[in-house]
Amino acid sequence: MNDIPTAEYLKSFLLRIYRCKVPFELIVVNKKPRTKMGVYIYSPDKHRIRIYSKWICATPLEEIAIHEYAHHIHQTEKGGIFGRRKERSHGEYFWRIYSALMAKAIQKGLYDDTLTMDIILQES
Repeated sequence: MNDIPTAEYLKSFLLRIYRCKVPFELIVVNKKPRTKMGVYIYSPDKHRIRIYSKWICATPLEEIAIHEYAHHIHQTEKGGIFGRRKERSHGEYFWRIYSALMAKAIQKGLYDDTLTMDIILQES
């Protein structure tokens, strides 16, 4: 059986990749909704990442956490405005942030993605 990462571990993992400017809460929920592996909840007084632990058999929770963390950074630091729909939640800027976080995690040795690691780490 797989060990489920704790919320504390996942938050520490994310902050080792990039230290965001706005505090957030991260919780791990012991569920597997049909359509979501995680969710980012934003309001003026709440910044919460929720990770659903029962998806661990399909995708590492670290990868799900990076995805939701990208939403947090997009929303709080890079001007994403989901409420006004100026940009889709999975628009171009979001994917650029997500890609940068994944590359940094691989570069720092925090995440192992054998599909892209050789491209990221290749010396020129």
